[in-house]
Amino acid sequence: MLNAWFGKNDMKGPVSVIPDRNSGGLVKTLAIVSPVPATPPAPPTFEEICQTADIKPPKIAYGIRKVAQMAESTHLSGMEPEFKRKALLMALEAADTDVSEVLNDVVIRQKALKEYEDVFLERVNQFETAQLTQNRMEQAELEKITALFQGRIQANLNDVALRQTEFRTWQESKRREIHNFTEAAALCVPQEKPEDEVLGSNVMLMLRPTGTFR
Repeated sequence: MLNAWFGKNDMKGPVSVIPDRNSGGLVKTLAIVSPVPATPPAPPTFEEICQTADIKPPKIAYGIRKVAQMAESTHLSGMEPEFKRKALLMALEAADTDVSEVLNDVVIRQKALKEYEDVFLERVNQFETAQLTQNRMEQAELEKITALFQGRIQANLNDVALRQTEFRTWQESKRREIHNFTEAAALCVPQEKPEDEVLGSNVMLMLRPTGTFR
């Protein structure tokens, strides 16, 4: 009966694949470890439920469904409840249908629908439990994946910090290199002797104009 009402469960689960750039391979992570039932399908019609129940409604010409349709007929629309009741009883009598058979039909159908309701609710509760379990599993997978990528991000940051340190070291070496170049270049420039500096100063003093001639 359950298969007739709900069908079979879908036992398949998705698999997520995360590329691993360090190993050059693939790290497969199973997102679903246990089977998860499929979403319960839409309930069948009430008539289908009753006809697939263990105890089926009696096969009578005027069952409760037929009587309900007659009660909603336009021919009885607007009639007082008492006149409508008499009209229905007359129709049942004309069809040679006993009222007790109609009432029995009501009891059987109510029981079938109640059984279906209980089973349907149980199936929904099972589905809810499975989904909550699935959510916890996926949360755990998410935390693993998050930790994996956080580790990669931190490794990238550490790599950047290392390159920055290497650059500063190179920059300091470059400063010392330029300083050595400057000192070596200074040694290559001829320097004036002290006596040459004094002689040059006297010559400039003699050549300075005084404004008078003697």
